[in-house]
Amino acid sequence: MAIPLAASAEPIVIGHSQPNLGWPYIAAFSNALEAAAKNAGDVEVVTLSADGDIAKQSTDIASLVNRKVNVLLVTSLDANAVAPALKQAHDAGIPILAVSNEPAKVAQDFLAGFSGPDDYVQGRLAAELLNEALAGKGNIAIIEGSPGQSTTLARTQGLKDRLAELKSGITIIGAQTADWNPVKAKDVAQAFLTAYSDDLAGVFAQDDNSGAAAAEVFKAAGRSDIKVVGTGGTINGLKAIKEGLVYGTVEQSPAKDAEQALKFALALAKGESLPEKRNVIPMAKITAGNVDQFKGEW
Repeated sequence: MAIPLAASAEPIVIGHSQPNLGWPYIAAFSNALEAAAKNAGDVEVVTLSADGDIAKQSTDIASLVNRKVNVLLVTSLDANAVAPALKQAHDAGIPILAVSNEPAKVAQDFLAGFSGPDDYVQGRLAAELLNEALAGKGNIAIIEGSPGQSTTLARTQGLKDRLAELKSGITIIGAQTADWNPVKAKDVAQAFLTAYSDDLAGVFAQDDNSGAAAAEVFKAAGRSDIKVVGTGGTINGLKAIKEGLVYGTVEQSPAKDAEQALKFALALAKGESLPEKRNVIPMAKITAGNVDQFKGEW
């Protein structure tokens, strides 16, 4: 659906700083944002990828500030390290919308707001799925995203907090990063098998692609009994649920994420305020019972 935009003498220029366009969700979000902007009228999106380097993300943001973009969208690579760059944009009078994930508390005063998924809630929903899959007991390990990224930290904390609230007998016995990379996730899964053997009952993979990759390793090792829960609602994740390799996941739609982000970016460019400081996209738990209701976007 096209987003109506009042006619103006100059196009609205949206600066868009992403941590790594090589990450599947980031690429899908960026493509959806570009597509939505084309339908919005006189809008230009300038997307820069930090390629996994926080120093480059800071430089990217400085470049967008120097270009005097009307609005800055930022998905932070490092929740704390991005703060000085955001302060520079804020001091230049550029409204900043954090998208997809949130910077740390130290940077919150520089933001006009946040739009995207709630990673902490995703971790909580994953805890509920694992507690259900394992009947409230057993040892699990976590395949994490990038170290220090707010997405990684929030999903882990949400998982821990919800398991505690449920008074679950599930114990987290290990965690290792795969950097959102399914190839690395296979190595992590093998490392978990080596380290924990029969003690491992479940895995929380912080993205579906890593979860599906890990489940393949477990199946090949004759350990299809290991319950895997992911997050994202990806094409691979939904397929793995249908095939019985993955127990469940949590929906995260890059299209919904991007469309909401653009809507709020245009509002900020016009000097309007956001509905809330934090604006969370819809999310849902997905298992074999309702997987046919969802279509993977990435």
